[in-house]
Formats: sequence, structure tokens, C-alpha cells
Amino acid sequence: MYNTPFTEMSFTVFDTETTGMSPARGARLVEIAAVRVKPGLVVDLQDTFSSLINPKTDIPYQAYAIHGINTRMVADKPEAYQVLPQFLEFTGNSIVAAHNAGFDYSFLTHHLEEKGLSTGLRCIIDTVKLSRAAEKGLKSYSLDNLIHHFDMKIPLPDSYRHRALFDAAHTALLLCICLKKLANEDICTPAQLFTRYRQTFHIFR
Repeated sequence: MYNTPFTEMSFTVFDTETTGMSPARGARLVEIAAVRVKPGLVVDLQDTFSSLINPKTDIPYQAYAIHGINTRMVADKPEAYQVLPQFLEFTGNSIVAAHNAGFDYSFLTHHLEEKGLSTGLRCIIDTVKLSRAAEKGLKSYSLDNLIHHFDMKIPLPDSYRHRALFDAAHTALLLCICLKKLANEDICTPAQLFTRYRQTFHIFR
């Protein structure tokens, strides 16, 4: 796998929405979504995963103000331990990526470890660090700034902004843009990316 060209691989790019910033301080997942990138670095908006999650606690206004998900919307939704195994089944053997991957991964592991479960993931590509490698010198590598910088236009309603599916779809497009730019530096495989920009990977085992 490590010497397989990125253009021949499948990726699962995901995003989460939460009640706060730290699961260690009681923050919980309220949504997870993922978008598939197929061989040829093609974002497939027909191949997605998306689920609201009941955090079993009230969603603070500060969190609602960001993602627009309130306590009533998730009252009848499944809990994280029910949703996350479905998400991991969706990822399959694909390469997983996320923007600021350490944040999202911390929530996955926290919720699964509560039930004695594991993600089974070996690594995640962090598109924050990937974009720093591919497009050097930007003042900000927030997803909002990168969407503007690369003039990304994905056919999702504006109301989805800061919802997990919207962010996952734009992160998927960002992944493709960055990998195509890095190909110009002869970085075309995971092994080559790891050699030049090891920090782009979060490795778990």
C-alpha cells in the first residue's frame, strides 16, 4: 500500500461536530460525516456517510452557534457507540483523512474506549499539515481560509456550512488539490509523502 500511487487509492475523508473542544473535559460528538475519494482523486458525493449523534447531554449555545445542531435535533438519534462502528465499516480499507485530524480522532477514541472498543485505524492524513506542505506561505490553514484560497465550490446548500458533511466534502476536495500539487514535487505515494513530510500523518500503531 505504501508504494501505491495516490491516484490508484481510495480515501475516506471525515469530519465531526461536537459539544465542545475536549472529550477529556466532557465534550461529546453530535455528528460525524464522511465522503469517499475514489481512484483518480475523484470526490464522490454519492458515496457518503452521515449521522447525527445523541450526546446524552445538552448542547451548549456556543457549540450550537457554530454548527447549528441543537439538543432537540439529536434527542431521538443513536449514541456514538452505535454510530462509530458503522462509520468504521464505511471506511473499510481506505486511507482516512481529516482536517486537524488529532481533534477528530480524539473523539473517536474517547467514545469507543468507553465501550472497550478500538478504531482499528493505523493512521490518518491531516489535511492541515498536508496543505502546509502543498501550499506554503499562507497566513491561515483553517478550512474556511483554504476554501476561499482554492475557490472551492461544491454543490451543497449553504445551510450546510459547518455541518460535518459540508466540511468533509470540502476537506475531500482539499485533499485532492494538495495531492495533485505534491505530485509536481514527485510525491506520488504514501511512502514518498512520509519521507518528505512525515508530519502529515497521525500514526497510531
